[in-house]
Amino acid sequence: MKPCILPWINFGTNTFGKPRVCGYSSKTSDEWSFNSKYFKEIRNSFLNNEWPENCKRCKHVEELGGTSKRMDENHMWYNKYEHLIDKNVVNYYPPHIDVRTGTICNFKCIHCGPASSSKWMEDYELICNYGYDFPLVDDKWIVQDSKFWDNLDISQIKRYNFLGGESFYNKRHNEFIKRLNESEYAKDVEIAYVSNGSLKFDNMDNFKKVRLRLSVDCAEEAGEYFRYGIKWDEWCNNISNFPSNFDVSFQWTCSNVSMFYLKDTYTYMRTEFPDIRFLFENHVTEPYHMSAQNLPMKIKEQICKNIDFIDMPKSYVNYMMEKDGWSSHGKIFINYLDDLDQARKIDWRTSFSEMNFALCQ
Repeated sequence: MKPCILPWINFGTNTFGKPRVCGYSSKTSDEWSFNSKYFKEIRNSFLNNEWPENCKRCKHVEELGGTSKRMDENHMWYNKYEHLIDKNVVNYYPPHIDVRTGTICNFKCIHCGPASSSKWMEDYELICNYGYDFPLVDDKWIVQDSKFWDNLDISQIKRYNFLGGESFYNKRHNEFIKRLNESEYAKDVEIAYVSNGSLKFDNMDNFKKVRLRLSVDCAEEAGEYFRYGIKWDEWCNNISNFPSNFDVSFQWTCSNVSMFYLKDTYTYMRTEFPDIRFLFENHVTEPYHMSAQNLPMKIKEQICKNIDFIDMPKSYVNYMMEKDGWSSHGKIFINYLDDLDQARKIDWRTSFSEMNFALCQ
């Protein structure tokens, strides 16, 4: 097995400010060092041709026949940094930084929660009724304070990866990007984002490249319900034009709702935005009532027929069919949507009118 390149080039954080090797890590470190025990153990496992315990998410994706983050990152960076892999103790500043810019966000998507979106605090009691047990995030270190941003060595870092919350809703992030864009180093810097796409992308014209992945689950009315807070027509207008240094793609995440609407979403986005790639990148495991496994078998079979024309990793269908979640979590999912309707004065039976679960009883 080819080692993942990230333990040798990337220093990441979660929303609590805990170091980790990447955003798919199952473990974090308490030590702010690229030579911490945490990083050394991960590197050593790969050097011994073993999967680190930290990297079980990628292992599972590959076992399902999918394209993992390890495979994606190696495709982009392995050849450039392969010469570093024989080292377990590194003596250089990490060239890549992967930062979660806190929970501050202007949306409250139905597969999300307060650990990833501050907007969800408006419905905190509701989400707690559905097994939400994540600790509240103290993200002042990245949202309010400037120490982290001031201490980044912009002369050494060649690639930044930002994900929120919503990074462009973070004032400290925006200040940093403006400073970096105006620096002498910007021309050699690549920045990558996963963003909800609702805000302006300012102060980015001097960077070597901006890789922007726009989160898309469903289109039009279904999309407005799923990513609550989005105004579909305004969103489409905001992503209609980008500077020449932008590499833009749509990032779709597999859930029970998005899997059902994949055919319509894929067709809509490829028709309206033919120059923007459509990527299949992730799947929801928590909360489980939003998992693609939590669908009636009749609907799963219908989905398989509908998406047969789409060139997508088979791992999503394999994951959907791997378990029957409906018998244990079907009622939980319906009750969840009903509670969202009551709290937000919306109607899922209208927004998701095609998902007629009554026919599956």
